[in-house]
Amino acid sequence: MTFKFERIALFGADGQIGNSILEALLQCDKQEFTILAFIPPGSELSSGKSDPRVTIKEFSIEALSKETLRGELLGVDVVISALNGKALEAQTTIQDAAAGAHVRRYYPSEYGMHSIYRKPGDPQGYIHPVRLPFEFSRISD
Repeated sequence: MTFKFERIALFGADGQIGNSILEALLQCDKQEFTILAFIPPGSELSSGKSDPRVTIKEFSIEALSKETLRGELLGVDVVISALNGKALEAQTTIQDAAAGAHVRRYYPSEYGMHSIYRKPGDPQGYIHPVRLPFEFSRISD
């Protein structure tokens, strides 16, 4: 059984990676998406500001609650997190809210080598193995 993903919540849609993801979703020629673009208060989107498929939702990391966010994510098929820095602290709340809203797919913002995996509702984080740096031997003349 396959599912058609149509409604997407994009956290960090105002950032470099988030903006690229937003542009790709809006330019997709295989299907049309409805996008909830979550951005911090005082920010604005570079792309899709006036596109009727994009609904801008402001969220504050400090005031973010799982219960409120779960209501915002009802009916969403996919959550994509393009958060970085201090905003990554909100990712566990977003993940739990997405699980509570029965979102089918969740893509965390783990674009680097070091990542921490956490199951929904599990307060413990697990560090994925990190590859050790390569040792390059010096080639002598």
